[in-house]
Amino acid sequence: MSKKILALGLGQNNFLSYLYAVLKLKYPDYRVAAPLIKDLNEEKKDESWMYDNQQVRLKPHFFHYLLASGTIFFNRYLYVFFHYILLVEKKPFKAFHFVVSFFKEYAFLVGNKDFKSFDVIHFHFMQYSYLRSLFLLPKEAKVMCSFWGSDLLRTADSFNHFVVYRALHRASLITCQTPEMKEIILAKFGRDLEPKIRICLFPLDRITYEHIDQYRNDENEIKRFKENFGFHSTKKNVLIGHNGNPANQQIKTLQCLASFSQYEEYHFVINLNYGCPPNELVAFKQELIQHLDRLKASYFINEIYYSKKELALSRLATDIFIHVPISDALSGSVLEMLYADTTVITGTWLNYKTFKKAGLHYLDVDTLDEIPNLFRNPDLINSKTKNQHDNRSPINTHFSNDKIIVNWHEAYQEL
Repeated sequence: MSKKILALGLGQNNFLSYLYAVLKLKYPDYRVAAPLIKDLNEEKKDESWMYDNQQVRLKPHFFHYLLASGTIFFNRYLYVFFHYILLVEKKPFKAFHFVVSFFKEYAFLVGNKDFKSFDVIHFHFMQYSYLRSLFLLPKEAKVMCSFWGSDLLRTADSFNHFVVYRALHRASLITCQTPEMKEIILAKFGRDLEPKIRICLFPLDRITYEHIDQYRNDENEIKRFKENFGFHSTKKNVLIGHNGNPANQQIKTLQCLASFSQYEEYHFVINLNYGCPPNELVAFKQELIQHLDRLKASYFINEIYYSKKELALSRLATDIFIHVPISDALSGSVLEMLYADTTVITGTWLNYKTFKKAGLHYLDVDTLDEIPNLFRNPDLINSKTKNQHDNRSPINTHFSNDKIIVNWHEAYQEL
């Protein structure tokens, strides 16, 4: 049976499009609206054909604001959240901003008749600023809440916990990607939530994988990519972090790498194409340059947002991928690198038991200080190790989009 789904919350389309494209390809009768989607790069947009957004009114009329102003004051959450920010956090400006945003989102709902025609309201990314609409929906609305990763693993402020706790108890179903994430949810928000939680992996970006397969043995395309995007044509290319978010620990990794001095055969690449707050970008880049210079190795800092083809070629052009963020759910970048036969170095503190259970081959370290020791290992110099090609089969088996999307379909059908 098909469902009519409204996707709200974080509208990062490079993530949402993976899920809903695969869903529509497998189950074309589903209707999906994602009115708040945003692309990370306007010139290189992700797919949007799967969305039926024309049925959603994005800008409420004056009449809708008028109706909202007459009824919003009967919503108890307005007072609960306002007083928490004002009296507990003691942040009057934040409290006022929350009320204004609450009112605007209520007018958005009023303008769309509370989205009563939708079977499921699916909220992505459990952070309070993406959840205000949840507390304005009719009681009978079926709500799904999905954790992405950092929303569970990197948030600590009390107000966010206060809001997410109530959102999860209001939800009909909650999804996360791993058993480890489920346990964290239960520990943070209450074990009474267990019957609601379903483990659902997000589908892989099928287009990137198709491009990896298409260009895997195309030496000319890979060579052209290296020449045009700052990769070295003869040295081993080492990528540190998958984007510019400082939570990827690029600075600490470079500091640790400085304890080893023989990097003549290596070329370091760091991506600042997205992920770093714009107001921090210049200072962060300067700090990276200082630490890269100390390595006395060649390097390139990339600020170009890749197309799908370029992304696939970047995976194929990378010999070693150092991925040691402070926390992570399941990294799509790690899977793509492993599928491209890249040597991956990651941390044992990350929730990657799902990768281990799938039989994937990669290197892991207990601390960042151990990373230079791997560069002293002759096996790492020949980074396209003999075991790497063995990753393709388990990735195709355990992370098949056909299998993953059936799980999502069953989750939607529960509601």
